Amino acid sequence: MPDAVKAPFPPHDRTNQALFGTMLSDNAAWLGDIQQVYGRMAHGGMAFFQEMSRFWELRMHEDREACAELMACRTPQELQECGQRFALKASQDYAEGISRLLQVSIGALEDGPIGKGDGAKGEDVGGGAAAAAKQVA
Repeated sequence: MPDAVKAPFPPHDRTNQALFGTMLSDNAAWLGDIQQVYGRMAHGGMAFFQEMSRFWELRMHEDREACAELMACRTPQELQECGQRFALKASQDYAEGISRLLQVSIGALEDGPIGKGDGAKGEDVGGGAAAAAKQVA
């Protein structure tokens, strides 16, 4: 039992304590950076999927309305005109939707505070009552 007499911890050594303190402070800064990066990634991903959902909802509504209009057509000319309106509106919506998705993606990659800046980032993404209220104000 000679080992039972030994102290469980070595005596205080200021050199080891300073080294350990430096290592902890460096790791704390590194962990803070990691937390910020993952926070930005999560926020950017959420903004992207909110915008994607908003676009899908809009297009599903537009497609349903177009189907109803196509069913109401009585002549080939009406059918052609209705189809042209639908194709033009759909192409405009897809171009705008892709543009907004790119803005959201670029916004997630930019430096700076999360959720600040143009309407394509932060709480403005996805439309809804909050974005409408901001536009009115």
